[in-house]
Amino acid sequence: MPASSSFPRTVTGLFSVGARTSAAVIWSAVIWSAVIWSAVIWSTVTWSKGAWAADPAPSGTALPLRRDAADRYQNFIVNWDPTAPVLCGVVRGPADYARVFHPAPVIGGRKPFAPPDESFAEETLLVVARVVPGGVAHTLVIDTVEASGGDIVVHCRFQPNAGASTFTVKQAALAWIPRVTAPRVRFLENGTLRATLDLAAGSWVVPALPAPAP
Repeated sequence: MPASSSFPRTVTGLFSVGARTSAAVIWSAVIWSAVIWSAVIWSTVTWSKGAWAADPAPSGTALPLRRDAADRYQNFIVNWDPTAPVLCGVVRGPADYARVFHPAPVIGGRKPFAPPDESFAEETLLVVARVVPGGVAHTLVIDTVEASGGDIVVHCRFQPNAGASTFTVKQAALAWIPRVTAPRVRFLENGTLRATLDLAAGSWVVPALPAPAP
């Protein structure tokens, strides 16, 4: 009887140990899975920030902006010095706009050649343009604009496409902001300073464009 009575307890004990061992293995697997997924997510977020947010976070006062599509208008950007990779402009009136953009009339075209003149009464148009390989999509956008230290700081993002192409095109990013009264405007692209325009000294676009026709 002692032997027979101890048998159920022994079996029960073995099952209990097995159950506890199985539970420990399962919890260990769950914990390691959580650790691995956390590392994957952290790596993904870190890579994403490095790829898309190279520009430091704005530290000044954010200004409202209204992005505009360059293809809304039937025109083209004038040629500029090819040694300058980026054209940056602060367009404050129709005359400035006509220096940067020229009409491109086509038969049956219904798009306007330029924004209405009154658009510049209360707003200023920021322009960033590049010459890029044609036939493939590139990212060129004005992300944010801020007032900082008495200047206007424009944060732009450019991500080229490495696809092969046999020709080039001009790509532009446009954004309207409240009329600029600051003396200087700085353009940063992916965190790198591309241009500082001294509006008070008459510098509103770089590189310099050909003089207007008389």
